[in-house]
Amino acid sequence: MGHEELPHALRALRGRSRTPVRIDIEPGCAFGALVRERLSDLERHLEEVKARLNGLLFLVAGAVVVDIVLRLVR
Repeated sequence: MGHEELPHALRALRGRSRTPVRIDIEPGCAFGALVRERLSDLERHLEEVKARLNGLLFLVAGAVVVDIVLRLVR
């Protein structure tokens, strides 16, 4: 391959890599669909638990800050 053929080969290679590849990730059976549904429910519940835990941590941190400020003011 000569130097003049290299740019042509690179353009041809780049052109092939831009075509999107479709991968089917849908479950193929009823069990897979059930597992996917339960997993999405579990993810939703986990997000709710994380949000509540974050709220609780901010509440405790706020209470500690208020306690420290009240001790300094006395």
